[in-house]
Amino acid sequence: MKRIITGVIAAVLFNFGCVQLSMAAPQSVDVEALAATLAKQLSTLCPLAARDDVSAHAKCADGLRDATFIPWSRDGLLFGGDQPNLRISKRQLTHFKPSIWQLMYLSLFTFTGRQSVDKDPQEHINVIHIEAYFRNAMPPGEYPYPFWHSADKWNAYETANELKFYLTPAGQVFVVTRSQGGSEAARGPYTHVTPPAFDGHWQWTDSSGQLQPHASLFSNKYSAANPFLPMLDNAYRNFATDARKATCLECHAPDNQAEMDHLVLLQTPMHASGEIDRVITEVRNGEMPRDDVGLRKEIDPELRAGILRTAEEFRRTLAEADQWEAKRRATEYGSHLTLQP
Repeated sequence: MKRIITGVIAAVLFNFGCVQLSMAAPQSVDVEALAATLAKQLSTLCPLAARDDVSAHAKCADGLRDATFIPWSRDGLLFGGDQPNLRISKRQLTHFKPSIWQLMYLSLFTFTGRQSVDKDPQEHINVIHIEAYFRNAMPPGEYPYPFWHSADKWNAYETANELKFYLTPAGQVFVVTRSQGGSEAARGPYTHVTPPAFDGHWQWTDSSGQLQPHASLFSNKYSAANPFLPMLDNAYRNFATDARKATCLECHAPDNQAEMDHLVLLQTPMHASGEIDRVITEVRNGEMPRDDVGLRKEIDPELRAGILRTAEEFRRTLAEADQWEAKRRATEYGSHLTLQP
């Protein structure tokens, strides 16, 4: 399962070839107003705080959990380092379901309310710059996976001072990148943090016997009272077991051994939950898995059927957990609340 990047992920790029981007229709959205809204909302929900302030992070994540003020592309989000010298289609980025990214990744930053707008010089599309600083001193379990598996990646997160939101011609966000191209003026006291040594495991058990990182577990998204939590954990384990037999999890992990331009992560429950529709489509169509040179890889038909069976069960259980959560929140906050599954 080397490259789950055809079909829908290609659509994320809006079929942006050299011609389409440069000849895109004029923006109908008020980009300045959108930039002001994003900056205000983010700085209100996730204001500047100490880099080790776990409670501030939790409050930020809570506010972003069901937030709908970012106009996401219907095809999802690509996120990663900025790589400004490359065309968007050539940048190494990771695909996310926006609601998953908001909760696990966007909440790792604090915001000042400062913003600006310009155009990408190569793609000729609008980009919103939001001043942001990374929470680099929290316990390891607060991060979606060990960013410190790569010293360069950890440094890129630590030194980021803005997030860049790339807009489609219709004004939807389809790419977000972290950048060091902003200002350091509002960062405040900064100390480099040396994280724990990476032992090759994306998940681990802490000294109290709890699975980590808890940020990537379903308990980070769903209420403890959700009756589908145990079934959801079991459904993911069954899917992951079959996917591992087909070597899927070796490639769909943060170290990107297959060097995909647009990576899909499956190594934790939360990451996999955002990509399960894509997995099912690609496996059913025979597009996955692929071998080391990108060709379709034949696997035992029973294994392919097993992956599809456990993936479908995982998707069904996710839907049931989401429906229960939506009903609970509608009751608690009122039926007018707009929810993201």
